[in-house]
Parts: sequence; structure tokens; C-alpha cells
Amino acid sequence: MSQKKTALGKLIGTLHLWLGLASGIVIIVLGLTGAVYVFTDEIKPLVYRDRLFIQPENRPKLPLSQLQAAAQKAVGAKRPVTRVEISSQPNRTYIFRALKVDKEGFSHWDYYKYYVRAYVNPYNGQVVKLEDSKNEFFTLVLGLHMRMLFGEKIGHTVVSYSVLAFVFILISGLVLWWPAKWNKSGRDKSFKIKWNAKWKRVNYDLHNVLGFYACVILFVCAVTGLVWAFEWFEKGVKTLADGGKLAEVPAVFSDTTQIKDAKVVDRVFAALQADQPKAYGYLINFPAKGKLPINAATYLTASNRYDRIQGQYDQFTGAKLRSCSFDELTNGEKAYAMNFDLHVGAWAGLPSKILTFFAGLICASLPVTGFVIWWGRRKKEGKGRKGIRRGQEMRSRRQSSTRTFPKPAYVSMSSRLSEEEK
Repeated sequence: MSQKKTALGKLIGTLHLWLGLASGIVIIVLGLTGAVYVFTDEIKPLVYRDRLFIQPENRPKLPLSQLQAAAQKAVGAKRPVTRVEISSQPNRTYIFRALKVDKEGFSHWDYYKYYVRAYVNPYNGQVVKLEDSKNEFFTLVLGLHMRMLFGEKIGHTVVSYSVLAFVFILISGLVLWWPAKWNKSGRDKSFKIKWNAKWKRVNYDLHNVLGFYACVILFVCAVTGLVWAFEWFEKGVKTLADGGKLAEVPAVFSDTTQIKDAKVVDRVFAALQADQPKAYGYLINFPAKGKLPINAATYLTASNRYDRIQGQYDQFTGAKLRSCSFDELTNGEKAYAMNFDLHVGAWAGLPSKILTFFAGLICASLPVTGFVIWWGRRKKEGKGRKGIRRGQEMRSRRQSSTRTFPKPAYVSMSSRLSEEEK
């Protein structure tokens, strides 16, 4: 018997429908913004050449501490610079960032108290571009994708539970897609779009067939999104990767008894370059205060983020506290390190990004085609009910208009005689 005709099949279909209706708008936004964000690293160099690229000079670059001071002056003393992105290419600027968020904020613009990037020429220390990143296009795309341009409390919650619903939608959709019979007719209906059919059939195939082809990639994107959405899910993934027991990674701290040196960032950067002189780039996070260490990442390739060396350095002395390559991480930490690349489709370079891009577009189309299917069936059922009521009214009218005659005094002579004989 077809799964759709069983009680379980009807329950699965009902869950698929109402979860889709409840989360449909959010899923459309996530699909479209996700498709755009996949190619952020490829698009930015094309549209932001004025701030990302400079003319390389035949002289050494200035010390990182001097460049940081130039960026801090441009940003303002009340907005401490907390991060720098450094490219190893000689014709790229250094990108310094000052960021502060308010998790109680209602909207995207309340969530970011300030978000500024300073693009600095590393040869002369000039600020090429001071960017209001709160309103920058890709920041807005990411804000839509992560919080629907709301704050953390509302936006993050809505997106998180919508993604959780989407996981169940994908699973239930696969169950509903499963052919009742694996004959040619069943396979054609499940694997091919009948383009020469009526538009309702084409719409159904776009939902059913394209949903199947994209379901694996969309499932990976949804599950990796849940890793960031829920702490319990992140711990569960790490625990599963660690073989059932979460491996604890001890924290390291700076020595607060030491006097902070302004040039400590130069020593940290020099150590990073000495360890990996052919690295693609470096990311250094400066702690604002306290005993937290300087966190640094050395990216070994441009094609992904997980293949990196993560290090912690004393913020007062620059001494290395810990350094781990990807191969040296625990399985749980490896799973988390790969989460971003899996989410944006960078796990196999450009081919997987292209697949993820089209999967994102299909993701955005599924709530639309699904709604059209539901609305069409709803109208059909409504017409059916109206037809039944109209038929009942017609019959009742015919019955009321038909003349009735009194019953005869007898039916037949034989029946009458028998009565008299009694």
C-alpha cells in the first residue's frame, strides 16, 4: 500500500504541510540569502576593489602595531579595534574591525551598537576606506540569514526553530516522495519533471522532484545551521564525533602579572609568519581586557576555513600558550571546525559551492510551490463541498415540488378479499 494512503502517511503529510506553512517565509529568506552568501568571497573582490586592493610597493610593510594604531585613530578611541584580517598577497589591504553588539536589541540596527571596518594600506598606514559595516550589503544579507534583520532574542529564535522545522520537513518530504512502486511510471514521476504537462503538474514536479535532488545538500546546510542555533545541538554533535563522551579542552589564560607591551601584536604576527610563511592569510583577535589570550588563526588555503592552525598567545608577553592544527584537534573540535565549510558548501571548493548555490535557490522555491499545491487542493475540496451542498439542495427542491397523491383504498382485489375472509 502507498505510504500516502496509510494513517502514518496522512500524519506525515499533515506535519509536512503545517510545518511548511508555519516556516515558509523564513525558509524562502534563508534559501535566497544563503545562495548569495555562498559566493561572498568571490563577489567582494569584484565589487569592493577600491577598499580591498592597493598598489604593492617595493618596501617592507609597516609593523602591525603601527597599522592597528592608524585604524584605531580612524575608528575612534571609544570603539576599540578587536580584530584584523591579514592577507599574504602583496596587493591587499589589512582589514581592522571594531564591533559591539547588544543582544537585547530589537532590530538589526539595535543589535549592532557599532560595526566599523577600517581598510588600511600596510605600506604607508593610510586608511583606504572606513566602512559602516552595519549597513554594508553582505552584513545585511547575513543579518537576514541569521536573524531576519531582528535582534538576537526575536530573530535568532525565529530562525533557529524554523531551521529545526525544516529538518523535519526534509525528512517527511523524502518519505512522501518515496515511490509506491519502483516501476517506470513511478520512477518517472519521482525523478523527472513533466514539462509538457499542465502547469499544476509542472508545479507539483518542481516541488517533488527538485526537492528530492536538493534534499541531501539542504539537510547538511540545515543540520550545520542547528549547530550554531542551539548549544545542546552543538554539544550533541561534538559528543557524537568524540565517540559518546565529550572531550574537554582546557582553557588557557594570559599572565596578568606582566606589563602589557604595545608591540606584543608584532611579536605574535611574526611568530605566525615564522610558523607558516606560505599561509594564505591570518586572523588575529585582540582581547579587550582581562586575562583572555590573543586568538589567532593561520589559514593554509583559500578554498576552505577548516584547514587552519589555531593558536592562543599571551596578550601581555606574546608567548605562545597553545597551537593546534586541524589534524591535532579532537574529533568533536574537527566537526565544529568544518561546520562553516559544510554550511556554505566550501567543503569541495567551487563545485560544491555551485551545488549549494542551486540548492539554496531550490530551497527558496519549495515553500512557494508547496503553497500552490496546497491552495489548489484547498480550492478543489471547496468546490467539491459546494457541489455536494448544491446537489442536496436540488434534490430537496425536486422532492418538495413533486405532487403527492393519496394512497388507494385497495391495492388489489386479492388483498381485499383476503381481508374480508378474515
